[in-house]
Amino acid sequence: MPDPNQRRKDSDIQAAEGPPDPELESLIAPQGYDPDLVDEVAMLETPAQQRRKAIKFLIYGLLALGLGFWFCTPANLVVPELPPMPYNISSRPTPPTNKFLEDTLPQTVGDFKLVERTKQKVYTEPYIGAVVVRGTYINSQAQPVIVVMIQAESYINARRYLENYKLLLQEQANPIEWQERLYIEENFIRWAAPDFADRAYGLAWNNDRYFIAVTSPISAAQTSLAQNFPY
Repeated sequence: MPDPNQRRKDSDIQAAEGPPDPELESLIAPQGYDPDLVDEVAMLETPAQQRRKAIKFLIYGLLALGLGFWFCTPANLVVPELPPMPYNISSRPTPPTNKFLEDTLPQTVGDFKLVERTKQKVYTEPYIGAVVVRGTYINSQAQPVIVVMIQAESYINARRYLENYKLLLQEQANPIEWQERLYIEENFIRWAAPDFADRAYGLAWNNDRYFIAVTSPISAAQTSLAQNFPY
C-alpha cells in the first residue's frame, strides 16, 4: 500500500510488473545474441597478444632458418680463390635502360670510332637464341675491334653465354693464354689464341644481366678498347 507521501513501495511495483527477467547467459553481449558468437568474441586476442605471438613466430622462424642453413651447408665447403676483375669492369655502370641496346654503343671509345652496327637474332654458338648487338670499331691505324652486347635478362644467363664461349674456344681455338672467373655474379674470360681469326684476342664479361665481349685480331687494339669501354 502507498506510504503517507502517496509513493508506491518497491514491492508493490515489482508485484505489478511481474517476475524479474531471467539471468543473461553472457555478461559480454545483450540477451538474444547467438551463444556461439558470444564465445568467439570472448576468445578474441587483444592487440598486445597478437604482437607477442607475431614476435615469437618471427624469432622461431629465424632460428629455424639459421639451423637449416647450418645443417645444409657442407662442412668442407671451400670458396675458390678468384682472380680480380680486369680493368675495373665490376665497377662500371650498366647500359642505360631508357635506350635500345644498340643505341647504347658509344660512337667513340678512346681512339676508336664506331663504323658499323648490327642487331640480329643468332642461332650459332656461343649465342644460340640471343639477340646480339654487334659494333665494329676502327682506330686511326685501321685496326678493327668487335664489340658484342647481349641483354641476357639475368646475370645467370649472362654467365651461361660466357661458359658457352669458353667451350667454343676450347673446341675450336688453341688458346696459348687463358684466364677466367666463372663464379656467382661477377664473371669474365680472357684469352689469346693467335690462330682464331678476328677473335684471336678477347675479353668477355658480364655486367649484371648484360653480356659483353671485346675481340680483335690485334692484341694491343683489343686491350685498348676493352680498357676504355664504358660498360
